[in-house]
Amino acid sequence: MERILSDNEKIRKAEEIYFRRNNKSIPIKSKENVRKNYNAKNKIFLQLIILIDIAIIVFCVQNKDFIFTQEFLGMLNNYNQQANSKIIEFFSGILKEEDNEQNINQNDIEEKQEETKESNQVEQNIQPEESSSISEMDLDVQNLNAAYSFIKPINGIISSGFGARESEYQNVTGYHTGIDIAADKGTVIKSAMQGIVELVSSEGDYGKHIKIRCNNVTTLYAHCSKIYVKEGQIVGQNQSIGEVGSTGNSTGPHLHFEIRVDDRFVDPLRIVNFN
Repeated sequence: MERILSDNEKIRKAEEIYFRRNNKSIPIKSKENVRKNYNAKNKIFLQLIILIDIAIIVFCVQNKDFIFTQEFLGMLNNYNQQANSKIIEFFSGILKEEDNEQNINQNDIEEKQEETKESNQVEQNIQPEESSSISEMDLDVQNLNAAYSFIKPINGIISSGFGARESEYQNVTGYHTGIDIAADKGTVIKSAMQGIVELVSSEGDYGKHIKIRCNNVTTLYAHCSKIYVKEGQIVGQNQSIGEVGSTGNSTGPHLHFEIRVDDRFVDPLRIVNFN
């Protein structure tokens, strides 16, 4: 029994007959054929990807000893650095013009400021080198004289001054960090300033010696024969702290006296009046 076609089916069939008569050389592609072709292309593409993955796996297996070597990792790191540098150069080129314009403006400002500075120096007769003419010791002397009071630790003759010196004795150093005051053995030594006894020792070239500190200022008394004070003791100015001797690296009875600011030596003759 023949099936009765619906109106839509009759219209579609008539269109197909008309299309075949007028386009005999052009085959009609149904939706199923298009779907089959699309699926076939996907399968080919998928197979190609699988082949590429297999090739990569085979290459890695065959060259595993090389891939995980420092040489290969170094080559990979070098490639990354080169790639990064290329990227940086690309963006730097974009920003370079803006930076150049800013640098030009900045250079103009700096040149104007420099010209103004030079003109001011000429007008005021400023010589920049003069600011460094005062030495560190000069500053220390000024600060010590302004902030502290010192007395001479003993009465005696200055047998060796501060600084460079020459001596016939081999055990006497060429640079003197304090002054030597000649006196009889047993002469009582007075504290030149108040402070706390930081050190009492008998070791080294100083022999028996004392360090008294007040803030960042230290006075040192060396080559003593006797010491009256102990470490940590607070002493007042003019207090008896020991006796003159010739201990340590010494050529005869005398007091080696030093003044220090932090770790810097200062000439005591510029601080204490020994007249």
